[in-house]
Amino acid sequence: MTLNQIIGKNLASYRQHLGYSQQEISQYLGISQPAYVKYESGDTVVPMEAIEKLATLYNVEEYDLMEENAELTQANVACAYRKNGTISDLEQIAQFQKIVKNYIQMCNELEK
Repeated sequence: MTLNQIIGKNLASYRQHLGYSQQEISQYLGISQPAYVKYESGDTVVPMEAIEKLATLYNVEEYDLMEENAELTQANVACAYRKNGTISDLEQIAQFQKIVKNYIQMCNELEK
């Protein structure tokens, strides 16, 4: 399996696990749905910017999307919350994930 295929498989798994449609994710990334389908099928290279945005949304590390045996349990269930399914909701969820991650890192640093 190629790296593109591994990433594509993981993107599809995380998306499905959290209940997002390909259309919602493609809108969140600002690309067409056919372009996103090519990411999931492994037919095209996923830009690092897209990997970073999706990792933030799914509350995983970027490298988790590149792991052949990624664990979906790491995906935060809070991501599945959507008030009315708008792209703005996805952006707010991603921003919230960043804030929580930074807070946890700060707490860990203070404990040292």
